[in-house]
Amino acid sequence: MLMIRIWHAVLSLALLVACVNLEDPAPSQQSQLVVHAVLDAQPGDQTVLIYRARTGAPSASKNGISHDQPVSGAEVAMTAPNGTTLRAGFRVYPSGACCVPGEYVFTPGPSGVVLAEGGTYSLHARVPSGEEVSGTTTIPAPTQLTDLPARVFFRLRDTLRLSWPRVPGARSYELLLRSHRFGDEYRIFTDTTVVIPGTALTLTGDEILPAGASVDVMVSAVDANYYDYYRSQSDPFAGAAPSHLTGATGVFGSLAPILVTELHVR
Repeated sequence: MLMIRIWHAVLSLALLVACVNLEDPAPSQQSQLVVHAVLDAQPGDQTVLIYRARTGAPSASKNGISHDQPVSGAEVAMTAPNGTTLRAGFRVYPSGACCVPGEYVFTPGPSGVVLAEGGTYSLHARVPSGEEVSGTTTIPAPTQLTDLPARVFFRLRDTLRLSWPRVPGARSYELLLRSHRFGDEYRIFTDTTVVIPGTALTLTGDEILPAGASVDVMVSAVDANYYDYYRSQSDPFAGAAPSHLTGATGVFGSLAPILVTELHVR
């Protein structure tokens, strides 16, 4: 997060301004409209996040809007393969709280729309400034979810080995490991197999499968939009994340879970 230092001494402020003038820095980047939306083939609400990146560099975070400026008052619509148009509303939480600025929610069920694996969906948004955003995604499919029984995993001796069949329309496959105890997530993109030794570490030296944790394991087929945008999170050498949107940067992509299980790591 950008930090703005407040200089109370007039002399310090003058010296700072003089230094800036001498260095003649490059002008700051223009703010940029960013959209994050990922359709999940599992039933449930579908969320769209719209914000303005103050630095011009969007974050690839899937955990919500961070320090950037959320955009409220947008008109957001999604068109299903059968031509039905859904209008996004706001999420009201059990506590009665409403709403998160910049968050728009599609609830397909009440509209008689079921997200169809293999279907192509179009997103259109118009923000109060008049800017318009559009994009399309095709959900990989059809898929069949494999739910493997939970098992004990000894990290010093066991290896996580998984494989699955190819899914039509999938650009790649995402492996997500989520620790219940520590709240950490580890994700990589792979082909139709994955092999992870129990003692494997992340690039920062953290345990991928920490002892004492229960770890959710999910494999999902993902479309090209999702893969192109989010692979930079798991691959620091992937370069800047491209956008397949018109009128904004970000992602309108889709995924279809194909395998889930749980490991009790010892």
